[in-house]
Amino acid sequence: MAPNDAPSIVRIVFHPSTGNGRALARARKGAAALKQRGIGYELLDTSFAEHAELPALTDAHKALIIVGGDGLIHRMIPQALGSTVPVGIIPAGSGNDFWRMTGHRDFEDSLDKVISYCSSGTETTGVDVLELQFEVATDPQPKYALGAVSWGAEAKINAAANALPRQLGSFRYILGIALSLPKLKGFHTVVQSGPYRYEGSALAASIANIRSLGGGIRLFPTVDFSDGQLELAMVRGLKLIPVLPLIPKIILGAKHSRKVSRQLTEAHIQTREDSYADGEYVGTGNFRVRVIPAAIKLIC
Repeated sequence: MAPNDAPSIVRIVFHPSTGNGRALARARKGAAALKQRGIGYELLDTSFAEHAELPALTDAHKALIIVGGDGLIHRMIPQALGSTVPVGIIPAGSGNDFWRMTGHRDFEDSLDKVISYCSSGTETTGVDVLELQFEVATDPQPKYALGAVSWGAEAKINAAANALPRQLGSFRYILGIALSLPKLKGFHTVVQSGPYRYEGSALAASIANIRSLGGGIRLFPTVDFSDGQLELAMVRGLKLIPVLPLIPKIILGAKHSRKVSRQLTEAHIQTREDSYADGEYVGTGNFRVRVIPAAIKLIC
């Protein structure tokens, strides 16, 4: 634990095993930089609260610094939503797809920008959040995402990748694709958004607020996470084999004959599939999704 008697303090959250120890090392480096500048801070090790609610942010917090990857960022969304405390990201995960949206060059660049904000204050960017409400759920509370919600192929790939050792890093997603391909088949889905309606068979379906999944695979190359819009991207089809030649275009987010794309702010999804948000399982079956514009203040 560190000094926290300053008028305002910075909360640094991390999981010590993330990135084979990178998160712990980078959290300590950030804390040391804050201490050098006389800025109060607290280190919060989330491994001690795996299934518990983390302490709430208060008016005493100057910033929330998340040292990790998409999974930890996903977990911290409810805290950030419930406050006006700005959020900074220091990458230490296997994919870091949300962090890529900041435009930072590397870990050092992110650390410099976070410390600069905490030292003298800089402008922040209002980042949109996806709110998900499942029709059948053991927990009636909404789920949230900063990156993407996927059902169908991407969900199956996420499940396969999550079962692989984290030491494989972003290669887990590539292996997840290889392991999932033989099992993929079309599923029936309905997407209703105002007057727009899609009904039919799809092999893959996502609604995204970030440009990449799986550690930099740019499935949604034109997305802007601060414009109040989400991108629907689906691959039409019932069988996998006719779609295989299109995979290079699919993973680049390019136009192809099976692509369904639409900008939207809300939608009702009908499906029997599992859904994953930011790489984490969030629910099964029908759900509603809407964008909450500029819901989180991001240090960029």
